[in-house]
Amino acid sequence: MGRKKLVISIIMVLSSLAAFSQQKDSVKVHLNHYTFTFGTGWTHYVNNLEYGDENMKNDFIGASFKFFWEPEYRLSLGLETGYYKLFKITGKVSQDTTVEIDRSLVPFLLLVRMRIVDNVYLGAGIGMSFITNKATGAGQEIKTTMNSLANFELTGSYIYPLSKHWLVGGDLKVFYSGTLEDWIYSIQATCAFRL
Repeated sequence: MGRKKLVISIIMVLSSLAAFSQQKDSVKVHLNHYTFTFGTGWTHYVNNLEYGDENMKNDFIGASFKFFWEPEYRLSLGLETGYYKLFKITGKVSQDTTVEIDRSLVPFLLLVRMRIVDNVYLGAGIGMSFITNKATGAGQEIKTTMNSLANFELTGSYIYPLSKHWLVGGDLKVFYSGTLEDWIYSIQATCAFRL
């Protein structure tokens, strides 16, 4: 008798689960998104050079390219690269000889970004960068490249969705180069495509 009650109870529980189970939704929901972002804007290089900077230009236009994996949670993981010209110095060595020196930086960073409130994000990144120094003058050109392995970046972003796939916004960035021991500040307008 006890065995019969147990079998009937199990059949009733299983049949109620089958009868009242959640129906499949006809709308496909993506919990993960992938975003490609391009940004460009003003970049300012704060240097620690010891000589006078009356001939130095350290305000340029920089560009960044980012890829983010955005799961359903507040955190996003990504990669960033870009191109930033840091400074350009023009000086006269003699009456007829002018020398130009410039430095540029290409970072490769791993990023973590967190949504604070709607459309507002804070991010941080660490990684490496390639620094290129170029000197031209007197009919010659010297180019050197060095690596910087201790770099970090802090970013504040506002991202506004125009449609399901297109987003626009802006970034405020602070970048530190460990090899140069210098800072870069940047304000960029961004455009993003979300898959």
